Amino acid sequence: MRVTDGMSGNIPSQLPSMKDEQIISVLLIEEQSTRCSALKKALVDFNYHVTKHLTFDDSIITQLELCNPNVLILAADLPSQRMLKELSEVSQLLPLPIIIFAENDSPNVIQSAIKAGVSAYVVHEILPQRIKSIISVANERFKEVQALRNELKQTKTQLESRKLIERAKGYIMQQKQVSENEAYSTLRKMAMDQGSPIAMVAKNIIDVCELLSTSKV
Repeated sequence: MRVTDGMSGNIPSQLPSMKDEQIISVLLIEEQSTRCSALKKALVDFNYHVTKHLTFDDSIITQLELCNPNVLILAADLPSQRMLKELSEVSQLLPLPIIIFAENDSPNVIQSAIKAGVSAYVVHEILPQRIKSIISVANERFKEVQALRNELKQTKTQLESRKLIERAKGYIMQQKQVSENEAYSTLRKMAMDQGSPIAMVAKNIIDVCELLSTSKV
């Protein structure tokens, strides 16, 4: 058996710590859902709560919204491109640890699964005694990816805010014939008076100035 961790989906991990006594809920999806599923039995034996046991014909996003599980587990011979596309949407809209148990070892599919936001890709035999450690690893990888995403998003937001502030200062300098420092002081005072973030005030100034500029044309 081989486990591949995926790095992909401002959202904290939904999965409780393995040290907690809380019951972890799992949405299980298999190509052929049967009551005697070995994977379902292993999950139940290790005290995981299987909220639903579905087939690939069901909408994953719809079921996630209904069940709100901590973990999503899929079992297939080889995940289809349609499934991987749906998992990519899940990672964007409802991020959570995703584990795939597959029979076939395809490097291209594994790479696509990782890009889709899959936290762990397990190939070949499913050993019941490994279930707990696989879910634990997937959860840690999921939290790491979410932290990186949040950091990148925060950095992007900061860069966009700086661009807005610089443009707004330029408009203030042009309209009021003041220095850059005076323009920034004016912008900051407006933000404090309005009780709004300085970037928001800057965007409002830019919108108004561009509107007036367009009207004059």
